[in-house]
Amino acid sequence: LGVRLRRARRMQDLTAVQLAEKAGTTRVLISAVENTRKPRVSFDVVERIAQVLGVSLDYLAGRKDEDTVSKPDA
Repeated sequence: LGVRLRRARRMQDLTAVQLAEKAGTTRVLISAVENTRKPRVSFDVVERIAQVLGVSLDYLAGRKDEDTVSKPDA
């Protein structure tokens, strides 16, 4: 989850702070997830993160290998 989350966030050119603000969570939680610690994170928060990043939950969870992340138009 952490590696895919970081990859998707970077593809969108978002900082952890920006992602946290858009997803309604904290930078600390984003950092904890990205660094493969096992935070207590609700499904709702993971769903909002996926929505902001434009990826599926399956992609973040590693169930789908397709890179569904696309860089936004400049």
